[in-house]
Amino acid sequence: MKTYKTGLLALALGALVSCKTTTTTTSTASKAPEAPAAPAKPATPQQPEMLTGETERMELQTGTFGSWFNPNYKEYSIDKDVVLQLKPLLKDVDVTVFMGTWCSDSKRETPRFYKILDAAGKTQDVELITVDRSKTTPEGLEEGKDIKRVPTLIFSKNGTELGRIVEYPIESLEKDMLKILQGQPYKHAYAD
Repeated sequence: MKTYKTGLLALALGALVSCKTTTTTTSTASKAPEAPAAPAKPATPQQPEMLTGETERMELQTGTFGSWFNPNYKEYSIDKDVVLQLKPLLKDVDVTVFMGTWCSDSKRETPRFYKILDAAGKTQDVELITVDRSKTTPEGLEEGKDIKRVPTLIFSKNGTELGRIVEYPIESLEKDMLKILQGQPYKHAYAD
């Protein structure tokens, strides 16, 4: 009897947590006609598990994504001295952020990066692109960008790449950014 109850419990739990959608069909030939169903309530829009493509920062700050973005942003202490040096250097620089909303490194580094940009007053010329697990987007925004790991933070000026931080900084985000923007020698974590 105990095995039977355990089996039923396992079956019930499996049905509750299964990711697979199942459809059950029943014959209505032997049943009495049913009353019309009440109109369904409009579905509440749900946030997807993963974002892909061009994304607005606000999408990371709300819903499920906000549960990791906002605390990681708030808890990060910026290096104010380095940020003061970054501020004038970021003025004419375009920044492209490739990140995955499923990736632990992106969840850690992207909010920190935005906090640095905010402190430096860099609110323009920042493009946020979210990728799937194969580092692609439906629009092919990653093509020609050599995106192999995320996050990848790319700094460009006048269409020329100055440098990139890949997955995690070598010293700190601020110090790595400063080296890139000052034109100092810098190799990201996966550079040859």
